[in-house]
Amino acid sequence: MSRVVVVGDLAVDVLVTPSAPAAPGADVPARIRTVAGGAGANTAAWLAHLGSAVTLVARVGDDAAGRSAAADLPGVDLALTVDPDEPTATVVVLLDGDRTMLSDRGAAARLCPADLPPLDGRGHLHLSGYVLLDPSSRPAGLAALAAARDAGWSTSVDPQAAPALTPEFPGWVAGVDLLLPNADELAALGDGVHGAVGAVAATAGAEGATWTDARGTWSVPAPVVEVRDPTGAGDAFDAGLLRAWLAGAGPRDALRAGCEAGAAAVQHPGARPPRPFAR
Repeated sequence: MSRVVVVGDLAVDVLVTPSAPAAPGADVPARIRTVAGGAGANTAAWLAHLGSAVTLVARVGDDAAGRSAAADLPGVDLALTVDPDEPTATVVVLLDGDRTMLSDRGAAARLCPADLPPLDGRGHLHLSGYVLLDPSSRPAGLAALAAARDAGWSTSVDPQAAPALTPEFPGWVAGVDLLLPNADELAALGDGVHGAVGAVAATAGAEGATWTDARGTWSVPAPVVEVRDPTGAGDAFDAGLLRAWLAGAGPRDALRAGCEAGAAAVQHPGARPPRPFAR
């Protein structure tokens, strides 16, 4: 199976579950946990958990947070650049019935083309959309996609954030083999994005996922599970689908594998695979 190179963020997630709705001026008790995160790192962790050979390309700060987050990626090869000036990315996730994220990309925003390793042999490049959405790291994302095309690698992109998507985004991902949006991101991009990429595999939460390409459309339902924490469900879906697709699975089986990984992710706190690590 092809090695997967994931280009994206390695971050620290601060998960906050308030006991009551937050109110201005109030001191609301909450359960607060700090775990390793970052969309790119989460997908890489799930790929390794599922048995894929995977390398994570990211930029972190020269701090304890970055070292701790990097150490929490068993089975993942790391191609990390340490930034001397900016801290490791941090995301505060408010879990109060919905999910609200407050992000400081820090060093991740300074990912640049020089941070990218050479792409040799046979492989697949997966790019986290956060790299493209931030103007400061966008050149690195575009360079990664161009390098993958030049190397003859397959490619995938997860748009990641519907509110940040702009009309320019379909042009940035033109020619990508597989786009992995959720329903809100697909709606923000519009139907025209189907013509820009080889296939679109879109998630719709508990309703499952749908694959659309020039041959047709396939859909599968999501497993019915108890949701404890939705953080990272899409990242896990990406990993499950890519693992199956790169092994030769068709659209329906690839979607099913993605939904199973996403369902596994929401049943425990945090965005990474449950321990013990399984390979």
